[in-house]
Amino acid sequence: MKENKIGVLGCGWLGYPLAKDLIKQGFKVKGSTTNKEKIKSLEKENIEPYLIEIGENKNAKSLDSFLEKLDILILNIPPKLRSNIKSNYFEKIRFIKNSKYFDKIKYIVFVSSTSVYGSKQGKINSKTEPIPDSKSGKEILKTEKLFQEKNNTIVRFGGLIGNKRNPLKYLQKKDEILNPQAPINYIHLNDCIGIINSIIEKNMWGKTFMGVSPYHPSKREYYDRLCNEKNLNKLNFSSKETIVNKEINDENISEILKYNFKNPKF
Repeated sequence: MKENKIGVLGCGWLGYPLAKDLIKQGFKVKGSTTNKEKIKSLEKENIEPYLIEIGENKNAKSLDSFLEKLDILILNIPPKLRSNIKSNYFEKIRFIKNSKYFDKIKYIVFVSSTSVYGSKQGKINSKTEPIPDSKSGKEILKTEKLFQEKNNTIVRFGGLIGNKRNPLKYLQKKDEILNPQAPINYIHLNDCIGIINSIIEKNMWGKTFMGVSPYHPSKREYYDRLCNEKNLNKLNFSSKETIVNKEINDENISEILKYNFKNPKF
């Protein structure tokens, strides 16, 4: 059994398989969910389960119990700002930080998003200053600033792919797809897990990484290929172009973290 006790706050699409992977490595792992039915699934994987809902009017006792005696916290609460415009992501995360046990945690990985970069920022690397042009991007960047202490690492993931998740399902329902020539900035679930594992294994604390595959075809090229592979009708791309040219490549992933992508082309 490895010495560090790790908490995965948010065992959803990313957090659940990540927690299972950490268990396989020999870590003691706490995991949280908002779904009572998922408690048994966590127990089955030897993940110490906690039912936690985050918010100002929520009971903080379960959160305090979850955070107590953690060495590493992986804070993986999805903002859900698109689906719930009334959601106050910043206040939710600040609620977590107000726990009496939060400051006793040695290291934190805060899972963020590349939406902190504007859609017209062009080629982006580790030195590029985020200039968000969306409400969600601004909210997430504001929240990141809560985690700028030396022992906290921020990981900005791109669009999430894998484990039955692909934007193609959502895009097929749309009448028209904008910006067909815009480059994609996606990352596979396996690489999300791999990057977080590498941060823990190599003690890469106090850093900011951008978790994005180096594979950047245009939307049209990528989705036409997927439709061909799945024998689906091609998407209807708009003939109108706006300047959306965000392309993210973080040299720190290969040069500092020394991470090699497992599924670069998903």
